[in-house]
Amino acid sequence: MRRNLILGATFLAAIAGVSLLAGLPGLESGSATTASLGAGGPVDHLPPAPPLVPAEPSPAVTDTGAAGPALGREIELTIQPNQVFYEALAAIDVPHEDIMALVKAIRPFRDLRKVKQGDLFRVELSVRDELAAFGFDLDLESWVRYARGEDGTYTQEMGAYPVERRTVGISGSIETSLYESLQQCGAPLNLAAKMNDVLGWDIDFSRDPRQGDVFRIVFEEVYKDGEFVRTGPILACSYDGKGRNLAAYRYTLRDGKTGYYDRDANNLQKQLMRAPLNYSRISSGFSHNRKHPVLGRYMPHWGIDYAAPVGTPVWAAGDGTVVEMGRKKGNGRYVHLRHTNRQYETYYLHFSRFARGLKKGSKVRQGDVIGYVGATGYATGPHLDFRVKKSGSWVNPRTLKLPPAAPVPDAEHPSYLALRHAYDSALEELSGVSAAPATVTALDAAGPPWWDPREHARLAVPPTLRAAD
Repeated sequence: MRRNLILGATFLAAIAGVSLLAGLPGLESGSATTASLGAGGPVDHLPPAPPLVPAEPSPAVTDTGAAGPALGREIELTIQPNQVFYEALAAIDVPHEDIMALVKAIRPFRDLRKVKQGDLFRVELSVRDELAAFGFDLDLESWVRYARGEDGTYTQEMGAYPVERRTVGISGSIETSLYESLQQCGAPLNLAAKMNDVLGWDIDFSRDPRQGDVFRIVFEEVYKDGEFVRTGPILACSYDGKGRNLAAYRYTLRDGKTGYYDRDANNLQKQLMRAPLNYSRISSGFSHNRKHPVLGRYMPHWGIDYAAPVGTPVWAAGDGTVVEMGRKKGNGRYVHLRHTNRQYETYYLHFSRFARGLKKGSKVRQGDVIGYVGATGYATGPHLDFRVKKSGSWVNPRTLKLPPAAPVPDAEHPSYLALRHAYDSALEELSGVSAAPATVTALDAAGPPWWDPREHARLAVPPTLRAAD
């Protein structure tokens, strides 16, 4: 077994998922950048901490536009042994009426009557010691806050903390399965699902791998305050075995859409994406009989739940039209697309907010941002519940067989070639390291400007790279 875990490679490369069965419409039944600190959560435009960018309000948590009370002090509130939520707030002199109004306002999102020891909340009091705002973390990266207006209604706000992104490389060989080999290498096990997202159209990882096949992966890891939070996207990977020599490179087109392409710039993605976002892990799969984490009963789950931080962009899985969008009790904020061939429909549940300008009837292209990950509706944490219908019947998004999507445009081949060469150097270096952690020297320094997604659209490949190809 060749084993390698590479941490801390800093370079500027070109590019660059908890759930529930929520009722669907009519069915009420979950960059490759330099290692950088403070770059924000999943999307740069989200603020690092309150005050937050407000999400669109739900019916139970409304935004009236009324100004809230002037803030006085903030209190971190930790639930003590055998303590209920009411007692915790009463202990800091929050009036009975305020506590009951808060519990009622937040109940569609979280039942505060069911807190447990150690749960941490942030309480903001006005200068008159009245309840002004209330919030808590959804996970290590994401938070939610409820700001109280003068009329007593609450506005729900969500956001993400600043994080650091590190480039990581790993290589190994197959003994029995990709999953077990990743485990033996000490790599994040969710890389198996991410590899399937990228190369799974061309290789069946449950049946095709053979002993001795070699894999190499360059990917991101996300840290907050020096602590590991989650696995980011795969930036480049290769898989070599008997009769197979596959490679994939993550590339962002001039129009801002990101995808995976092979050595010849052909799109490895198909006409519908398996995973229309950069996710942390699959928290729940497609099932005909799953115990619902919120409702507590067994029922079908017709989608895949991709856990990801609040604010992670969600893309249209394919070209199509917005058939319906809005909010329903179980779905939270959702979007329903009908795709160009009309045989397929996709559903996206639990958004924190929609993409600006999106409306019923909007035409979208594969890769367009249509919304952002949240935890609205019946959700136990931030994630996207992604569902697909084929000819009116629910199908598993991860087992679809579809034609390929469009390749890299001819005009962008020079930029793509430059990026491919850089990643090929990194992948080759990974295969040459057999044991100790080491830096990927091919990516150790900031790359030339054509590796930068803001620059690659207007710069050509240098002569040395052009000649090498």
